Amino acid sequence: MIESVSASIMAPTGPRRLSLGWESAQRPVPSGRVAFVSDLSARPRLVMPLAEHVAAYGRLPGGLTMRMVLDTLRAANLTGRGGAGFPFWKKLQAVATAESRKSPVVIANGSESEPLSKKDALLLKNNPHLVLDGISLVAGMLGAKSAYLYVKDREAHTAVNAAIRERRERGISELRVTIVEAPAGYVAGQETAVVRRIGKGPALPQFSLDRISSSGLRGAPTLLSNVETFAHVAMILRFGAEWYRQGGQGGDRGTRLLTLVGAVGRPGVYELSPGASLAELLREADASDPRAVLFGGYFGRWIDLGAPNTAKFPLDDQALAEHKLSFGAGILGVVGRETCPVVEAAAITEYLAGQSAGQCGPCVHGLPEISTAMARIALSSDVERGMHDLRSVIPLVEHRGGCQHPDGVIQLVRSTVGAFAEEVKLHRSGRCSAQGSHTSVLLPPGASVGTGGAG
Repeated sequence: MIESVSASIMAPTGPRRLSLGWESAQRPVPSGRVAFVSDLSARPRLVMPLAEHVAAYGRLPGGLTMRMVLDTLRAANLTGRGGAGFPFWKKLQAVATAESRKSPVVIANGSESEPLSKKDALLLKNNPHLVLDGISLVAGMLGAKSAYLYVKDREAHTAVNAAIRERRERGISELRVTIVEAPAGYVAGQETAVVRRIGKGPALPQFSLDRISSSGLRGAPTLLSNVETFAHVAMILRFGAEWYRQGGQGGDRGTRLLTLVGAVGRPGVYELSPGASLAELLREADASDPRAVLFGGYFGRWIDLGAPNTAKFPLDDQALAEHKLSFGAGILGVVGRETCPVVEAAAITEYLAGQSAGQCGPCVHGLPEISTAMARIALSSDVERGMHDLRSVIPLVEHRGGCQHPDGVIQLVRSTVGAFAEEVKLHRSGRCSAQGSHTSVLLPPGASVGTGGAG
């Protein structure tokens, strides 16, 4: 049953990457497991025309049933690429079986509210047809009457509009996708904030006992997933689960896009195959002397690279879980020897405290206190009080917000004081391993905060 999904498709020759054709100067390592696909400062090529897209990836399959699609996606073990890593087939099944009189809604989230992330914008700017293919297939299976693409980057907005127009001019009969502009703000990409914004409300999280899969946009069952996830769906339903699982490792299959930033000579977006090691990725990114890596973005966890061979583990879900790490929203931030990770984390915490939705007391009052405690530790002004305040305030904030924002901040803080306990000891004595003024390498431009200058 699963193989029938791709039986009628003539698979194109050559690599079938999400990033196919992004740049003419791709530089995959000899193993082919890591490909540097876009410099962050590079202008994107013109949108891949529809004819070129079809020649590269093949036509969309026809004659699919929901059972075929669910079985295929389950066998492929596709997980969401937006942060949570939830199995996509389960999300699709929940919407398909929701008891509602309203037609389902499909939403592709390309807001990238994580300031470090660029992968989704680059995917939409270069290969929008692949994302639209995934939306079209899923919407058709669900019998959806409306579909939306939520995007912040203006160039991505323009590229998707051009792709939608081209599909319409070429006579492709599919549900039209409405583009909704996502505002700036860290919480604007949270799923209930996305639903509220598309429904003409503020882009702020909203507490609800109902899952959006049963009652989302205007009370309709809503399937919301990251744009990269929809691109993977388009690939899997063309070529089948067995193709997707080739080259995978453990339960982790298929490639993924990662944004790699910080103390590296080649910051940018990479397409990574399961089995590639962190050492391979850092080598390809020209990270000459990395000290630590923040996995998953601002809500992620640190790994200290001080011990020998620390970076040699494979970058697949199972190995990451063993290290208590995750890809999160597909972001890795690297700091070098000249950067104090405690100072860096304190700066990020201050930034995140200012990104609260302002709707819940534990977040509004608790995050500034946590930020102040981290600043005391980072600046060596009163480390003991800072650690005491963290132990006192965190239990009053954790799991008490209307969304996951405070919990994400707490995860970062706990990881920082745990991974860099020796650095905290140095700060207790008024010293810091990174001498001189501190310039953040992981904060977005223009987001300077008051924790700099520790030394």
